[in-house]
Amino acid sequence: MNGSLQREFNLTLRKYNLKPTDTVVVGVSTGVDSMVLLTLLEELPSRRRPKIVVAHVNHKLRAQSTQEQAFIEKYTQTHNLRVKIKVWSVNQHPKTGIENAARKIRYDFFAEVARKFQARFLFTAHQADDQAETFLMKLVRGGALQQLQGIDSRKLTKNTMVVRPLLPFSKEAIRQFATRKQLKWYEDQTNTDESFTRNRMRHQIVPRLKQENAQFLKHVQDYETQLQLLIRATEQREEQLTKELVFDDGYRTERFLELSTEWQNLTIQYISDHEVGEGKVSKQQQEEILRLLGNLQKPTGKLQINAQMDFIKDYQKFGFFLTTELQKKPLIISDSMLILNQWHSIEGYGKVGVFETDYDAKKLDDLCQVMQLSENQLNFPLTVRSANPHDKLGLKNTHQKSVRRVLMDAKVPSWQRVSWPLLVDKNEQPLWLLGLRKSWLQTPFDGDVQKYFIIWKPNNLEELN
Repeated sequence: MNGSLQREFNLTLRKYNLKPTDTVVVGVSTGVDSMVLLTLLEELPSRRRPKIVVAHVNHKLRAQSTQEQAFIEKYTQTHNLRVKIKVWSVNQHPKTGIENAARKIRYDFFAEVARKFQARFLFTAHQADDQAETFLMKLVRGGALQQLQGIDSRKLTKNTMVVRPLLPFSKEAIRQFATRKQLKWYEDQTNTDESFTRNRMRHQIVPRLKQENAQFLKHVQDYETQLQLLIRATEQREEQLTKELVFDDGYRTERFLELSTEWQNLTIQYISDHEVGEGKVSKQQQEEILRLLGNLQKPTGKLQINAQMDFIKDYQKFGFFLTTELQKKPLIISDSMLILNQWHSIEGYGKVGVFETDYDAKKLDDLCQVMQLSENQLNFPLTVRSANPHDKLGLKNTHQKSVRRVLMDAKVPSWQRVSWPLLVDKNEQPLWLLGLRKSWLQTPFDGDVQKYFIIWKPNNLEELN
């Protein structure tokens, strides 16, 4: 395997069509897996070798963390690689949940580095043993079938593809490669602490299963691939069925009852996850919902899901709705006229503004959304108000799409649909369901007249200077 690991790695990467002009951010902990990943990338053929940016987080969790940081700084200098390092100060560590917090710190930092360098890819060094350990931990813990999904070999985030190219390779093969290449790496001493579930799986369970069947790691990966395909296909069908059930602000009871028992179960789970939140409606509650919907002698009924949400069956429709008490105080946006070159805040959502073209676009956070229009396309003044389900956004070829359908497709919970901000012009013509969909305007853009930027800035972004 030693001689073939580089060849197999090169073949694995062909699907990504890497070029010297591409930038890849590599998460490097200085453990054996990430140092092998970094070496494999460095030894790609020149025509396929991307520009590499190393991202390292010093978690300040172990005494040797400082040594690891110094090592990777020296390594990248020697190998002429760019490196970005984040130090997670001890006073920022939470008292509980340190492992999950550390993971979030890492991936937030990796994403930040990827944005900074406009990297197409972020590579991490998860391998086949990691996949098996994750699968077994989830199997033992129990839960929904979807939760058995392990580590994705690739996952598209907003602007970057997260890739785990070592998943086909075992820890043993990676160590053999590192030894043969005389690589230096650091061992995380906490990996030997068997008070952690993962370490017990790593040192006790997985080795026994490998003894039972030498192909164990491959079989786990095969199961994961099949499971992911099955779940994706099921979710596509669930989404299609749900769209067919949509009725007003709920779903059609009669059409739902025409489904097979199996699809009724799956569809209720899908609607629950998207309306209330993934895993927020228990299996017992879903069973109660199914019994209520199937009870033809009871055309109406209500089940309390939590303090804020009820499930309601009302003759020909059903759905999740805010409790009566909360419905009395919905978050309705007051009609607000926008003033040129000024931000307008929308409580609970973010801020929006209309700016002339001399506004410095470079100051915008990369998560801001911009709609550029010419003067002939706009009828001032522009107003922000709560969207009406029957408002329609323009599509190409004079077609239209209702705001209700856009909100449903975006999986916006029913209780939030009554307040989503909509930007309209003087004639009440919808321009933008903010953050979700822009209207296609029949009037063409004219580059010879005054231009305007409509900028939408969601909450939780840093203020513009």
